Amino acid sequence: MSSTIAIAFVIVVLVVGGLIGYAIYQWGQQLSISRKTRVELTTSDEYRRLSELAITAQEHTDLKLAEVSMQLAQLRDQLHQVQKVLKDVE
Repeated sequence: MSSTIAIAFVIVVLVVGGLIGYAIYQWGQQLSISRKTRVELTTSDEYRRLSELAITAQEHTDLKLAEVSMQLAQLRDQLHQVQKVLKDVE
């Protein structure tokens, strides 16, 4: 009878050990998934922030380009007026 109890005890220990091992494995998997998700969210947030910065920079560049274009048009008008004055003086 004693050996039967010992065998039953060993089986119970092995089953409980297996269940604990499986629980630890599942916990590790869940931890890995949550870390991976956190990294993806962080990366996504960084890309979103970079895209917002790029949009802001593009808008600033567009405004500067419009300003430079207007100044260039004014310079062309002034040059045209100077050329007209020079022709009138000749």
